[in-house]
Amino acid sequence: MMALAGVVSSAGSFHGQVVGVVDGDTIDVMREGVAVRIRLDGIDCPEKKQAYGTRAKQFTSRLAFGKEVRILDKGPDRYGRTIGEVILPDGTSLNKHLVAEGYAWWYQRYSDDEELKRLQQEAREANKGLWADPSVIPPWIFRMGGVPQMEDHPTEVLLDGRVVVFVTSTGDKYHRDGCSYLSSSRFPVSLSEAKGRGYEPCGVCKP
Repeated sequence: MMALAGVVSSAGSFHGQVVGVVDGDTIDVMREGVAVRIRLDGIDCPEKKQAYGTRAKQFTSRLAFGKEVRILDKGPDRYGRTIGEVILPDGTSLNKHLVAEGYAWWYQRYSDDEELKRLQQEAREANKGLWADPSVIPPWIFRMGGVPQMEDHPTEVLLDGRVVVFVTSTGDKYHRDGCSYLSSSRFPVSLSEAKGRGYEPCGVCKP
């Protein structure tokens, strides 16, 4: 496994055994006899229903499950989970391994970590993990089921040079966000993926 830079010390930290892996970026760690849910800081793994979601969970399990780790506590999130960096027994960061191996995105909305940015760029250039899929969709867009509007592309999002459109599980068209023909079962895909799957453009919203 690639060498990663040393971690930055934190004012708040604790040690504990990893007793559960919820998904790639969420684990349960024992602290004073209680399992504490940890959301890995600065990264976002694919959701379980996305491609590479299961692989990300397996990767985290292989590196961390059952092991004594150190948590650099960054405080709670709005769901009551502890946001933290997970330091493995060898002193390296689980968060950074996930990004370096292409099993997580750098979550730049909540992180200005330059090393995560660099690791993501290197993984992307090497087509590691999820970056081997040209139609990959970030989990924050997948979770939304819709996308923020942008001035130049009012119902589309340019993502790493790709346009996001929406399809449904039963239709054969792809649409702009907000199209009246979209159902509640819509989900986002890249425009290239929609075309590759044989979807045709909607004649109403004309994506």
